[in-house]
Amino acid sequence: MATSLPSVLISIPEGVLDLSWGHPSPRLHALDVFQRAAAHAWATTRAATLQYGAEQGFGPLLNALAAFLSQQPAYRMTVAPESLFLTGGASQAIDLACTLFAREGDTILVEEPTYYLVSKIFTDHHLRVIGVPTDADGLCADILESILADPSQPKPALLYTIPTYQNPSGSVLSLERRRALVDLAQRYGFLVLSDDVYQLLHYGPPPPPPLVAFDDTGCVVSLGSFSKILAPGLRLGWVQAHPTLIRRFMATGMVASGGGLNHMTSTLVHAVLDQGWLAPNIDMLRTTYAARVQALAAALRTHLRDKVCFEAPGGGFFFWLTCPPHVDTAALLPLAQEAGVSYRPGPGFSPSGGFSNALRVSFALYEIDELEEAVKRLAQVLTK
Repeated sequence: MATSLPSVLISIPEGVLDLSWGHPSPRLHALDVFQRAAAHAWATTRAATLQYGAEQGFGPLLNALAAFLSQQPAYRMTVAPESLFLTGGASQAIDLACTLFAREGDTILVEEPTYYLVSKIFTDHHLRVIGVPTDADGLCADILESILADPSQPKPALLYTIPTYQNPSGSVLSLERRRALVDLAQRYGFLVLSDDVYQLLHYGPPPPPPLVAFDDTGCVVSLGSFSKILAPGLRLGWVQAHPTLIRRFMATGMVASGGGLNHMTSTLVHAVLDQGWLAPNIDMLRTTYAARVQALAAALRTHLRDKVCFEAPGGGFFFWLTCPPHVDTAALLPLAQEAGVSYRPGPGFSPSGGFSNALRVSFALYEIDELEEAVKRLAQVLTK
């Protein structure tokens, strides 16, 4: 008997507005753009589209991406093609970086809170995960320095950070702290994995430049992704780093054996860039998400008033809500789901299991009217 396989990654119960997923709404997928891009790619690259790719990635896409990023207000730096390496997405890049730059038993520092799924990658590599506190301006560089200077603490091989519109908190690492973090990495000899997948999704003034803009020695690996600015199904992203680090990525056994990663998709995305279709798509996403941020913030203020504290994010996908200390968001989740709404409880974002009174909600998947209804349902649970 044949078994039924899921057609999409997420499964949401009927009648539930599930704000736990950082996935774009189906209508935001640029179907017409990809139809035209596929025709253009096939007409211009033909047999090369189906060949093994170069180790660094599809050359025309590397050149086009470098030129595109160099023009973005959120980057404010010249990006050279030699500083880019194409990957199968940010998650693959993180996994590959752990293979290259860490060994079993090594220590990796992460933010508290941090992206909840990344911990599984670090566990797969048998790394010891230690959290570093954060505040409204991101990772606390002074506390990090005290940890690094403590002789009783193990020296980290890696530090993982989401400096721009952090997942889950939405915070932005200040310019001063960006410089301080790069300085600490250079002084103490660890590599920074900077997850910059939201760098281009700002809904107001652009954020500070990515950490790699301050690195001239090769201590920062910046991770970008087309998942957030085109479509997650592409499974295509990039590493931006000093050329010495890029050569390390190119020299891995996986790349040597299989060639460039996700080559055929790279030819498709190159067509999108080559025809000038990426910038309008990002503008559309910024406009759409900005309206959702405003609507969700207004609904939270109307229906939850003093029941939650939050800062409306200036970009990215998420709101981080802090409830009164006695509230256990994990324990309340089943009640919320019975009321027709779901979210991601805070402890899942903490290596130490903290943030029991916090929760993360995303505005990426649902339209404004659905977000407003979801907050009303959430209020039924949190105001009891």
